[in-house]
Amino acid sequence: MTTRVSRQFTLAFTRERLQSGRFLLFLWFAARLLIFFIWAFISPASQGDVVYYFQRIQVLFNQGAGQTLQEYPTPVIWLLALPYLLGFGHQQAYVVAFALIMLGLDALFTWSLWRTGGAMKGQAVVFWTLFLLLVGPTAYLRFDLVTSVLAGWSLILLLRRRSASAGFLTAVAASVKLWPALLWPALMPGPRRQKLRATIGFVAGGVLLVAVSLVYAGWDRLLSPLSWQQGRGLQIESVWATVPMLARAFHAGDYIVTLSPYQAYEIWGPGVQVLIKASDAAFVIGLLAAMLCYVIWLWRGHGRIIESVALVELIVLVMIITNKTFSPQYMIWLGGPEAAAFAVLGTRTHHARRFHADRTRINNLSVWILIATGLTLLVYPLSYDMLVSDWNVRDSVMRVPATLILVARNVALIGVLIQVIRWAWSFLGPSALRAARHGRESRVGADEDIEHPDTAVGGDLNQTDES
Repeated sequence: MTTRVSRQFTLAFTRERLQSGRFLLFLWFAARLLIFFIWAFISPASQGDVVYYFQRIQVLFNQGAGQTLQEYPTPVIWLLALPYLLGFGHQQAYVVAFALIMLGLDALFTWSLWRTGGAMKGQAVVFWTLFLLLVGPTAYLRFDLVTSVLAGWSLILLLRRRSASAGFLTAVAASVKLWPALLWPALMPGPRRQKLRATIGFVAGGVLLVAVSLVYAGWDRLLSPLSWQQGRGLQIESVWATVPMLARAFHAGDYIVTLSPYQAYEIWGPGVQVLIKASDAAFVIGLLAAMLCYVIWLWRGHGRIIESVALVELIVLVMIITNKTFSPQYMIWLGGPEAAAFAVLGTRTHHARRFHADRTRINNLSVWILIATGLTLLVYPLSYDMLVSDWNVRDSVMRVPATLILVARNVALIGVLIQVIRWAWSFLGPSALRAARHGRESRVGADEDIEHPDTAVGGDLNQTDES
């Protein structure tokens, strides 16, 4: 089904349109205007987190860095202080400056996809443009866009044989949200020299940022994000909360939703504590399984950059699906790596081995991601009040369809995970390992998507079936 949908979807964008900078620029501007329209006229309350950032930065000078935004790594303070300076300390100006900074970051990433995407630069730009449209105002009213873009840029830099820069950017992303630190092993396809450079860049960036953070705010503030999650409950959007949320919608059990001190809506009731423990165990098991994939991949050797994309997305999905917490901005994490996947694929000729299989996987995965992201927009901000409030009859009546949308989103997200697991199995499964061990995969074939920097920009423009 997803193959047919992806084919029909891509047929809407002809080859001429995908290669037309003017058409893609128009599409980008139209999509971004629609995002701001949704923010201004449908969900103005979605800027609540940005107002929270403003309030915390406003008291920074009174409380000190050690007591400011303890749930985030220390460098986040510097990031969130920038719109405060640009807005001259006014709340509404802060919100506007924050959104414009994220819009500028989006524009830069879109331009980089166009410049480096080769024969599939149009597909990369279209996916990213539609993806952020389906994320909605949340894309510009949270700073998770920073980590998504940095992860995408890291993969693109691997194409340019700039492994050290890719490692450094990953360290910077980890200083904003901790999870990108787990992406470092995925930056090591190709020969040993590139692995060493990526590791040096990652370690150097990490040590530098840790040292500066330690001097700026101290040891306790450096470690505070690691302990912040321990006391959290089961967030209503978590995959693990699907059954309790369904039971609550149909009045099957004594469940209640409350706003926690962690600025998140959590559900409490029969069986919730068991689900929390199960999610904690699944989170650990999922990360260990992902680490095992890294070990097998590195042991096999001669990894391809397109395989790096699969491992990055596997880590992101494990972090999201096995976790007891899930906020709508987490979906943003998937967009940058998936858009970069088109850029990686676009630098290879369609005659290369495994090209068509990789293209089919990426197209199908993109459809699943866009579906899950669109459903997330319907959940938040469009129907969120119906999920969390008990204050009026309308919200109570509409809670069932709103909950069913949430369930559909979680099912679609599991579908995305299944697609990525199948993808990783295709190059880490027993048959792939036996083929590598018996020399059926030549070094040239394994490294076929690591192009020379000059050819990585142009790609193969003679493809006849890319649209």
